[in-house]
Order: sequence, then structure tokens, then C-alpha cells
Amino acid sequence: MNRKKTIPILAAALALTCALSGCGRKGYEGFVIPEQGASTLRPVSDIYRDNSGDDLTPVKEKTNRTVRSSDGLCVIECRDSYFDVTLDREKGSPYAAGAAYAEAIQLAYEDYALFCEGYIFENIKAAFNDLNGDYSGIENRTEKFRASLERDYREELEGFADRISGDSTGIREDGILSKEEAVLVQLIPDVLRATACSAISADGSVTSTGERLTCRVLEWQLGSENQLCKVHTLLHMKNGDKSFVSLSYLGSLTILTAVNDDGVMLGELDVGTQNMVEYSCEDKVSYTYGIRYALENCTTAREAAQYLVSNAPRYPYCVNVLATDRNDAVVAELPVSAEDGTPLIRDSSTPLTDGLTWDSPDYICAVNSFAAKGNADGITSSTDNIIRWRRYNELFSGERELSPARMRQLLTCERTDNDLTRIRSNSLVHMAVADYSTCTLQAILTDTDGVDDEPVFIDLGSWRQD
Repeated sequence: MNRKKTIPILAAALALTCALSGCGRKGYEGFVIPEQGASTLRPVSDIYRDNSGDDLTPVKEKTNRTVRSSDGLCVIECRDSYFDVTLDREKGSPYAAGAAYAEAIQLAYEDYALFCEGYIFENIKAAFNDLNGDYSGIENRTEKFRASLERDYREELEGFADRISGDSTGIREDGILSKEEAVLVQLIPDVLRATACSAISADGSVTSTGERLTCRVLEWQLGSENQLCKVHTLLHMKNGDKSFVSLSYLGSLTILTAVNDDGVMLGELDVGTQNMVEYSCEDKVSYTYGIRYALENCTTAREAAQYLVSNAPRYPYCVNVLATDRNDAVVAELPVSAEDGTPLIRDSSTPLTDGLTWDSPDYICAVNSFAAKGNADGITSSTDNIIRWRRYNELFSGERELSPARMRQLLTCERTDNDLTRIRSNSLVHMAVADYSTCTLQAILTDTDGVDDEPVFIDLGSWRQD
């Protein structure tokens, strides 16, 4: 503390005390320094912990029980941290597959409908605090996106909604999951938004295996009781050359983090509009289902990114989509209007927005903002975004011979017992690492106790369908 400042401050405090009390005391005699407790301030250098001794080897979880739909199209293995779901689109129609998933869910998690409706309304109220029970606008948005889906997606969703819903109608908070609410479950990012994420990908030239390593961090509303953490799900969608593996939540048929059989990994990152572009769902389509279409129909990351870029004006929100494969890593920057920029593919050679730097072309990073020069800058003006961007740069850009173990160590080296911006915030849903040397996924899955300072990585197995 600066001693020169201390005396005037104490004197002022004493003078104020005397004036208020009328005691007329002179000097410090009889003055007792009040109890103030220990300081909660911490140096910035204290953001890291020594986790070099932590065993971050991914663990494989055993299956506790298995449930199946009556037609065999859906099988759910219930494990300690997540549900491992296999949905067979090759042996049934889209409608039948959706219905089978709903049937199996009801066997695996009997409180699913109650969880679902409660989580929906927590998201609605977080996005809109002035609806006063009138959810007709939300219902209108949901229906427009549902109607705009490709036929197979629409039929799959209708099969799911018909089978999972109760006898309630419309979107209303009555403790019963209606068909309309079951549809909204799939479209929360399109209708309500509210995601926050980051990502880093290392080229094989800087890894110990000679193959790419990619990490994608998903943050979302965990729910008032962290209830989203009860329904972590790895969905194996078996559908011939359109097969993929998706890490999401139980019942989700859209994409948050996923990898297809060709190793194309896609993950969305919300981007707030910088120019207050008004939301509209008129003549718009679901970007989450757009990501699924790209995943099912593209064999390289750049091809998938190009598909999304070409459709960006049709999406309701500005988003980034991380796209990686064995040989490439890009970010599809998807402004929805000219006010926020031009849709484009950002790679390591793309000029960055003024004031933004990145030290290694062998790594590509993404946060909740566009980063390409000319697109709306939500990084340098946002504390959360700029800190994370710089943190990733600090932790990774100097790394050579990056092993999967070292990557897991760097991703979890920040302390979680502080209020500073960090990679693993209190809203972490999952942190997924794709190891292209083994074609496997590993992930931290936050449990209902919240983010753990010493996390466990779960071995989720191969993204290739047998």
C-alpha cells in the first residue's frame, strides 16, 4: 500500500466518524481498527495451477444398463457420466428413427419430459424477461424453423415429438412436454440463442503424433440445478455415408459438437451482432440443422465451411463454425447481414481485425466473435473474448511436439476458484478433444456439482461407425 495515501484516507475516515458521532475526538486515542477480513484480491499470475502431476489419462466408462426401442432402431447405453446412443437410420424411415429415439429415452430417463420442459422455460426466461406468459412469439419462431427443414429432418423431428410429448398443446409452462415444446428442444440455438464457446486446433506439424489435435469448448446455460449435466449424450447416427457422432444432450438431433466418418469436426460458436441487427425468422432456416447437413454431405472441413458460408444470409444469428479435418482447420465466419460483415472462411493466412494478433500459423483459435479483418469486431472490445484469445495464444502458440496429454494439461491448467475470465467458465457443458492420430474423442463432461478444478476426461471412443 502507498503510505502517502494511507494517512489522508485514515484522517478523512476519522474526521467523518467524528462529524457523525459528535465525539470531538482529536488524534487516534481509543480508535479501534474495524475487522475487514482477508483481501479477496489475487494477482493475475495466480490464475494457473500446477497440474503437471494430475492423471489426465481418459477413462472408459462401463455401461450400467441398456435400453432399446421396440423396433430396435435405437439403443441407449446408460453410463455414469453420459448416455451412449446409437440411432440406426439405415433400417427405418426418418419418422420411425425419431420415434424410436423418443421411446428409448423414456426407458432410459423417466423424468426426461419434466427436465425438458423446465429447461426450455429457463432458457426462454433468460432470453426474454417481459413475455408475461405469452409465448406465442416463441411458438411462431419454432414453427417457421420446423417448416423450413429438409423433409427427412422434418419427418425425423415429427416422429420424435409425436412420441415424446404429452397431451398438452402449444408452448406453455404447465409441467407437460407438448409437441411444440419437443420441437423447440431441437431449435433452442436458432430460436433463443444463449451459447458461448471457444476452440483451438493444432496442425500435425506441431504435434508429437504428426496428426491434428482439436479442442472445442461448449458453454451454455446448465440450468438452475445444473440439470443439463444429467443428460450428456454421445449420439452415434448410423446412416451410411452420412454417419456421424454428436456430443450433445439427450434427445438432440441437431449439432453442437460432432464428427463425421471422414473426420470432419464441426462446432458452433455464438457471435453477438455488433450493430444491433434486428432478429428475424422470416425466410430464415435453422443454422444448427445447416451444420448437420454439412456434416452429412461434406467430406472435408473446407467443403463444409463453404456450404455454411454460402447459406449464411439465411441464418437467424451471426455464428462462427469451427471446421477441422485431418489436414485442415478453418473457421466459417457467418454474418447474417452486411452490417456485421461478409461471410467467409478464415484460415491461418486470413488478415485479422485491427489490434488482434496471433503468433503461430500452425494453430487456429475461435471465440465468440468474428476475427477476420472487415467483419464486426467483438474481440478487442470484449473482455471475455480478448482474454480468452490471448490466453489460448499464450498457452499454445509456443508449443511444439504437442502431445494429446500436454494438450489436456494446458486446457485444464487454469484455476477455477476465481472470478476471472477463463477457458473453463462456470457455464462449461463439455470440453471435447479430437485426436486425429487415433480417430477418437475425449471429453470433460461437467456434472451436477459444477466445474471441477481437477477434471476427468472421458474416453468416448472412435468417431468412425463400425
